[in-house]
Amino acid sequence: MIFLKNKIICKDVLEGFKELSNEYIHLTFTSPPYNVLNRSGHYENCDDNLPYNDYLDWLKKVFTEVYRVTVDGGRCAINIDAMTNRQDDRDQEYIRAIYPHLYKIMVEDIGWKFRTEICWLKSEAVGKKTAWGSYGSASNPIIRRNHEYLLLFSKGNWKLESDIPSDLTKKEFELYTLSTWNVQPETKKRVGHPAPFSEELCKRVIKLFSFPDQIVLDPFSGTGTTCYMAYLLGRNYIGIDNSKKYCEYAENRLDGARPQRECYQELLEKELKYQKTKRQKQKEKEDQLEENGIFE
Repeated sequence: MIFLKNKIICKDVLEGFKELSNEYIHLTFTSPPYNVLNRSGHYENCDDNLPYNDYLDWLKKVFTEVYRVTVDGGRCAINIDAMTNRQDDRDQEYIRAIYPHLYKIMVEDIGWKFRTEICWLKSEAVGKKTAWGSYGSASNPIIRRNHEYLLLFSKGNWKLESDIPSDLTKKEFELYTLSTWNVQPETKKRVGHPAPFSEELCKRVIKLFSFPDQIVLDPFSGTGTTCYMAYLLGRNYIGIDNSKKYCEYAENRLDGARPQRECYQELLEKELKYQKTKRQKQKEKEDQLEENGIFE
């Protein structure tokens, strides 16, 4: 059986999954289209405006495939938000909260186990939104959303096994395990993609929920940020996207990433070595105090 890795698959997402074997992906990090007919941009080859129940059925098919290709103990992280409803039932639901429906699909229908959610705040986004509703009045104010959610799921075992140690630094672990993250969002200038991922967001998810040399999947890879950051962080990657333009951009981005990867790995090695030296010195100090019968 062939275990594909380090490749961008330019196909419709469900067709792309046919190239992937069972149970060899360690982490999936993705953000599916929100089905909101984005007025500030559009996806290539996707109108993003299915009837809502059809959209949920499609998500179920996609994340059933993610479950199939994921190892025992593997994780799935989904970036999702509640969005302004522009469909016919807007009079019943002005803001459409996708995440409770997605939770039900993942846990009750497919069999994922829910780990946690993380709320990430879009740094410096406040003050730039202009959808006020009834400006200055309680008549019909509109909440300007400056956050999104990461929903984290596990398959089977809560623990993910690895023969290679984690590459998280002490500082990263303490910061990333908070339930609220402040992250600068990516601009929409990258190849005209309407919702590009933040590199910092990818870095945090990949380092916190996978080990070096494991395989990271993004079935809606777009401009390839998840794959790019997985490569920089010493992981393998697979991306799927149905846009030739986005796939070519992602491949070119990855082709030129070796110098950045080497630089990052060199800096990380120094940081981890420094941490180890500090721990060793502290341990030697504690051992000396214990030997002398002195305790701090």
